[in-house]
Amino acid sequence: MMVLRGLIVSGAMALAACSTGGSLKVSNANISGSVEKSGASNGDPGDVRFKSNVCEGVDMKPEYGNIDEKALLSFLKTQGLEATVERARNDLVYVDVGNAGTTEKVRLRVAILKSAHDAGNELHTAVLQHGDGSWGVRRANLAVLAPVAASQDDAIAFAVKTKLACWGVFTIAGRDDTFVIGGGYAEL
Repeated sequence: MMVLRGLIVSGAMALAACSTGGSLKVSNANISGSVEKSGASNGDPGDVRFKSNVCEGVDMKPEYGNIDEKALLSFLKTQGLEATVERARNDLVYVDVGNAGTTEKVRLRVAILKSAHDAGNELHTAVLQHGDGSWGVRRANLAVLAPVAASQDDAIAFAVKTKLACWGVFTIAGRDDTFVIGGGYAEL
């Protein structure tokens, strides 16, 4: 019974961490200078690409070793963002990001997995489970799930403002699948 209660509490914490009490909304979320859309695009995530200037000055060399939340914290601080950590478990931390164009701090759920493959699967599954507006980034063995955004533009605007699109592979929910928006950080 204690194990079941632990699983229920862990699941509730994970779901609570994915929301800031509402949808992620970025002030002035105009992304026209940050993305290119294909000619026939209706705004579908598969038809969008980050412009080359979005990641100027950011080292996007792929990460092939295992990392922990300190890599994310270091990156956020180099971007001039406030970041604090709350450890839930050895493999799960919450990073609260401030000073990022939102009225309140934004809570990121950071899962520390055993491999890049596991992190990719974890992020894909979490984004699909949370549905429309859900997004996150993955770098090496870290899967970072962000709060559900009010719109695709809000998710992209936050990822551009924080440069998370340049730190990890940006993944967003579509109607029936997840989409990686190219032009930012990539790993093979």
